[in-house]
Amino acid sequence: MLRRLRDLSLQSYSLILKPINWFNANNSDLPVKPSVKKNLNLLVFLIIAIALLYFAFRGVDLKAISNGFRNANYFWVIMAIIVGFASHIVRSLRWKLLIEPLGYKPSLTNVFGALVTGYMANIIFPRLGEVTRCGTLRKTDKIPFESLLGTVIVERAFDVIMMLILAVAVFFIRIDFFGKFLWNQALLPIWQKLASTLTNSPFYIVIAVAILATLFILFKRNVFGHKFTDRISSLFWGLIDGLKSVFTMKKRKAFLGYTLLIWFLYWLMTWLLVYSTGPTSGLSPVDGFFILVVGSFGMAAPVQGGFGAFHVITAMALGIYGISWEDGLVYAIISHESQTLLVIVLGFFFLAYFYFRNRKIQAEIKP
Repeated sequence: MLRRLRDLSLQSYSLILKPINWFNANNSDLPVKPSVKKNLNLLVFLIIAIALLYFAFRGVDLKAISNGFRNANYFWVIMAIIVGFASHIVRSLRWKLLIEPLGYKPSLTNVFGALVTGYMANIIFPRLGEVTRCGTLRKTDKIPFESLLGTVIVERAFDVIMMLILAVAVFFIRIDFFGKFLWNQALLPIWQKLASTLTNSPFYIVIAVAILATLFILFKRNVFGHKFTDRISSLFWGLIDGLKSVFTMKKRKAFLGYTLLIWFLYWLMTWLLVYSTGPTSGLSPVDGFFILVVGSFGMAAPVQGGFGAFHVITAMALGIYGISWEDGLVYAIISHESQTLLVIVLGFFFLAYFYFRNRKIQAEIKP
């Protein structure tokens, strides 16, 4: 377990840090200072988030949204926040379970604090949370950063698998209903756009073929070098090794149990929130799974904290139930911002907690 997690982290360490340009400036392939690239990346993701928010709220009836907030039942919002807090605790227990085989036994308080500060960091910069929580726990418990990063990758891999399993299960349980959503909102528009391009714009076909041929020749001649392809291959096989390590660990049943419990709490949180607004209160438990899966894809978008992406995709999903765009946005805002507020409060609390605890320790060390 120890060797596989370390191998996994070393193989994927540089690939994950490169896009965010946070710690390892030597991986940069562009002649730009790391701080400049970091700020440019932050600006690009921020623009995307603002554009998505603009799209979500463009032309909406703000009075209807205001009435939706006024008529919301905030008892269910508070209950969902409590469930969200519980899910963070369970996720901390699962992460602690992955860390212990490395030979370290951090306290649940430290693990939980590192987790929520990482979540808060994601609001500032996409994917910064993984680096932040590993860095926080490295400082509090002197655990090697690379080893912690390996455990986070294993966590994420299993969460992606769970999300895909839920997506497939919900789709086939209600294929008559969700099939229409997939066809009308995704497949049909893509097909119509493709058909229009093929029939009316042969010039674009030539360009597409030329681009594909160029890329094929470049890869065939190894213009990109072995470095790029080797990193992709190393990441893939590293993830496979990490997944295998879970099934060979001594407490694998506990790990899988925590994973199932985390996603159960996510679903419960989603389902409780449907009762917070009138238009969504008639949705079934299966519908709650559907909203959870759709919202998870929105949160996975490369924007700060899922802002904009979560709101757009959730409102679109609720639209198949006949719920208006404004009412869908009310639900999305309540769902997203209530959990964001929880993360911010917990994140700042533990930042202050770690800071003052460290000052106390330093004061005790000094003669």
